[in-house]
Amino acid sequence: MQFQPTEDQKAFRETAKRFATEKLASSYQERASGHTFDRALIKQMGALGLIGADLPEEFGGLGESSVTSGLIVEEIAYADFNASYVQLLGSLMGGMVAQHASKEIASEWVPKVVSGEAVIGLGLTEPRGGSDAANLILKAEKSGNGWRLNGEKTSMSFASQADAAVVFARTGDPDAGARGVSAFFVDLNQEGIKRTHFDDIGTKPVGRGSVFFDDVFVPAENMMAEQDRAFGTIMAGFDYSRALIGLECLGAAQASVDETWAYVQEREAFGAPLVQYQGVSFPLPEA
Repeated sequence: MQFQPTEDQKAFRETAKRFATEKLASSYQERASGHTFDRALIKQMGALGLIGADLPEEFGGLGESSVTSGLIVEEIAYADFNASYVQLLGSLMGGMVAQHASKEIASEWVPKVVSGEAVIGLGLTEPRGGSDAANLILKAEKSGNGWRLNGEKTSMSFASQADAAVVFARTGDPDAGARGVSAFFVDLNQEGIKRTHFDDIGTKPVGRGSVFFDDVFVPAENMMAEQDRAFGTIMAGFDYSRALIGLECLGAAQASVDETWAYVQEREAFGAPLVQYQGVSFPLPEA
């Protein structure tokens, strides 16, 4: 088993590091205070192959491994934690659409995700039961050659910015728990949809918020996976995002350690740099 990065992975990591250093680091604080993300910046990431590198080549991805995706996330998060979420969401949602949506939808939308032209959100969490599929109450009712959605999703990343979302809704028996849940690919720029954003204390540009569906029509072909069985099928790959979130945190944590190390070498107290005191210097290597 090979534990060292391949030459291609080293190249991706170097590209991500250079982009993070030159384009993200110096203006991180300014972007962090806003509630939206700069779309031009997302497109720059896409042009460099820094979004959804692990998505299938068939749909515009680069067919790289999840390890490559993780290396990119960690390097971006070192300079801008919020920007790294663009890559995380691109891999997660692009992968869902590529694997479970119709060929037509995947062919149209996944290339847009990879290029940074579109952002796809995840409509799962609801006010009553969080992300517990057994308690989802957003309803999808059959209507002609499609479905009509009514209800609310909340705590959705990029809620006010996403171009589309994978929305989980109850199509079966309310007492069937997760077995009565289906998933739909929904264009969020249509009549009947209202969106808000939360005034979070952190990760503001990620734009968590609520999305309200008022009799929103979704064509039958936009259903993803099997009716009433979507939750278990589609969310089977969701744990992948947890690993990427861990790498995001590692990138930000490493930046904190590096900045602290530089500071304690310069800051003096009692006639000497702080780094000379064991109470300061010893914990840093452990971190």
